[in-house]
Amino acid sequence: MKSGSRFLGRLGLILCASLVCPALLGPVEAKAQQPQRQAEPDGNPAAKRPRRTDRIFVKDIEGLWINQRYVDALQNVRDPLAASRKAPPIVIKIQKDGHGYAVARTDFDRAVLLRVIDLQPEEKPGTFRLVMAEDDMRPVSEADVTRMSFRGQKAETGRFEKLSIAEPTFGRKKMQDYVHLEEGLAPFVNRMVIEGAYTDAGGAAYRFSKEGEAELPEGKFKYELRLSPKGTECSVVEIPDEGGGPPRKRLGLRRKGDQLELLEVDARKPENLRCSTKPLAVLTPQSP
Repeated sequence: MKSGSRFLGRLGLILCASLVCPALLGPVEAKAQQPQRQAEPDGNPAAKRPRRTDRIFVKDIEGLWINQRYVDALQNVRDPLAASRKAPPIVIKIQKDGHGYAVARTDFDRAVLLRVIDLQPEEKPGTFRLVMAEDDMRPVSEADVTRMSFRGQKAETGRFEKLSIAEPTFGRKKMQDYVHLEEGLAPFVNRMVIEGAYTDAGGAAYRFSKEGEAELPEGKFKYELRLSPKGTECSVVEIPDEGGGPPRKRLGLRRKGDQLELLEVDARKPENLRCSTKPLAVLTPQSP
């Protein structure tokens, strides 16, 4: 496992080299054989047939998935740290790479990256499993294989919008519901937690966009919400260093009803961020 504290920024960049696997070239079918197609009578064109839902490709589940429990908690408290204490987060990204697929999983503290070597049906109808390993370029032993079971219902598009996944590392192989994030992880979390226009007690304006842009009285800057629940007393907004070094600035966040409190962060020990009890500013949301 590798550290996942910067996983938010790296998640979309993860790529793995992989060989073509027969299981990725063809579908896994819930039925043993597709019925023979009957010829249409002369002069009567074939009616449009419904999309088949009894076979699964890895591409059908490609994308970014986040567990529903964490989404519900985040929507309720609008605070990443508080949400993670109510419902530990799990994010799964299944990403195409050449003729194969890579699967990245994280709880925002640690990350695991494996390659898909097979997609198999399970005994229970509608349930499948991804078979993964660190290396898909050579035969692997049973001890080197990780399996991740899932089930779901295809949408009209032929893709899955919701899945139940038994994530094997952070989810302890227990089925949980997951939702597909079309907009990406950072915009989703920013929108749920901080997006909007605010004013402080003196009337100064503040604005945070879901794209990660902030406007404060002292100027404009890019920001990231710290998602790792480890090593901090409060949720934190970080202004990243463009050179890839430590964040140039940090602000703590604390929710008090509809108001958002900005806190001073003591980062002298980056592994143990401490947040002030007295807010630097108390922000009141403004109507759009």
